[in-house]
Amino acid sequence: MIYGAEFVHQWAEELDEILSGQRLFRVEGAENWLAMRFSSIPLSLFISWHPQSSGCCLLSENELDQVKRFSDGKHRFVDALKSHVVKGEVTAVKQVDYDRIIALNFSRKVGAGFDVERTLILEFMDRNSNIILLDENKVIIDCVKHIHPEINRYRTIVPSHPYVTPPPLQGPSPLELSPEASLEDMMQVKGIGRGLRSYMKDYWHHLSPFEWAVNIRKIYEETKPSKGLIQKHNSYITIFPLSLEDMASVGENKALIASKMFVVDPFIRDRSERIKKETMKIVKREIKSLERHLKGVEKQKNESLKATWYRTCGELLLANLYSISSRADNVSLSGWNDEGEITVEIPLDPNRSASDNASLYFKKYKKAKGDLEEIEQNITALEGRISELEDQLEIIEELEIPSLIDTLCRDIREWLAPAKKKKGKKAKKEATRPPHLRLFYEDAILLVGLNARGNRYVTFQEASQEDIWLHVHELPGSHVVIKRPEGTKEDLEGTDLLTLAASLAAFFSKGRHSTRVQVDYTERKHVRHISGSGIAHVTYTHPETIIIDPDLWKEYFSEKEIIPEGDRL
Repeated sequence: MIYGAEFVHQWAEELDEILSGQRLFRVEGAENWLAMRFSSIPLSLFISWHPQSSGCCLLSENELDQVKRFSDGKHRFVDALKSHVVKGEVTAVKQVDYDRIIALNFSRKVGAGFDVERTLILEFMDRNSNIILLDENKVIIDCVKHIHPEINRYRTIVPSHPYVTPPPLQGPSPLELSPEASLEDMMQVKGIGRGLRSYMKDYWHHLSPFEWAVNIRKIYEETKPSKGLIQKHNSYITIFPLSLEDMASVGENKALIASKMFVVDPFIRDRSERIKKETMKIVKREIKSLERHLKGVEKQKNESLKATWYRTCGELLLANLYSISSRADNVSLSGWNDEGEITVEIPLDPNRSASDNASLYFKKYKKAKGDLEEIEQNITALEGRISELEDQLEIIEELEIPSLIDTLCRDIREWLAPAKKKKGKKAKKEATRPPHLRLFYEDAILLVGLNARGNRYVTFQEASQEDIWLHVHELPGSHVVIKRPEGTKEDLEGTDLLTLAASLAAFFSKGRHSTRVQVDYTERKHVRHISGSGIAHVTYTHPETIIIDPDLWKEYFSEKEIIPEGDRL
């Protein structure tokens, strides 16, 4: 999403109204963002300089926690802010020269009651975005990106250098616009983004020159945040006092809230997709490794079946050492075993003596003999693990909700590579709950397993015997449980609760892309684990069936409400 100076002006106006007089008490950040928490505001000011999602917005604690989950490390710039502006009070927030730049002014008391002034400059310039901290003399204390003279001949942005703004925009300010201004005049005005200029060229005749001029002035004339409409045209978002032709309303008139869609959402989507791809690679690598292991165990099984034959060959060769021709490549020998007289064709290595050939067969026997039952159990276990991982791979591949991607990918990584205990320290016991959803509807709780471990947990640990259990018919998918204080399976028929639960079972399954999916439901007491199979493989009896649209649950809950139940107890 692209925005221009008029949208940045709205940010500055809203920030000035919200932050003036507020004391900054917490700053945190990561590679491409920082978040500032103020004394009397329940939301954090989130600032991003990511090339594809630069800008600012207000986030709740839950929203900020989600961003943190997709972030690594801490940016050094955070320490500079802690040293210079934390505990400082915001004195003013202004847009700089009608450009995409905001200046936050802070006043902070130091020893003996002296006040020091600091300015935080937010330059929102796409891939050239920067955050710069200045002292009272406009000298740079620190910045997110250092710009050296060999990179930019116009200005140097490094600590201890005077701050120089980007090349100033040319042209009159919006407040100097004449009501009779022509299109050519409008194109020269500062404070109007390229996207809005382009729109004005294409739609100039939809409004009179007077209406264009008056409304452009209105954006900047308001002393308090504008009452304009936030709307978008293709990938450009803007604010304008009138509803414009072919522009769509974003449904939010606070710029600091509306901007989440292009400041935070793309960042989370990008990171979640990256985590998804990395986890899928790890799972595929593990599947290949297990398949190689399985081939080895199957080979061991085949060899184990030959163990008795290897021993018989060795014994017959030893018993007939002197009757075997040298350099023979095979020999037919007779002997006795539990079944009576036998004749065995034995391949030989012509370069070995009969005695050495016998030793070779005994060596093969020793290697091949083993507990066939144990080998079969290993094969079953490996096949079950491979099947489970393939199910996990399908689940991850289908996931689109970032919070679910993060939870499942973390769980799978921990499952495949459990964290090693630190030597010399007693590991703290940390109870973990498998990935699942816990949703509340009317007087019921809906539980949705998000992988094999989650399915087993909701079915065999959370659900009681009388709870209702749902699963898509004859396809891999999540186990869904309806927990209610009272009522029977028959009471559920035709209710919104059953419809919602069935839709969740259909959505979190391999049938999610179909328009109609068959879902079975029964009491939990009729569900049994299949012995010797995967941890969540079950069989069930006494089912009823409902045909459902997998996307129907979205009428009851938004995707942002689909947050996995806390990973830690």
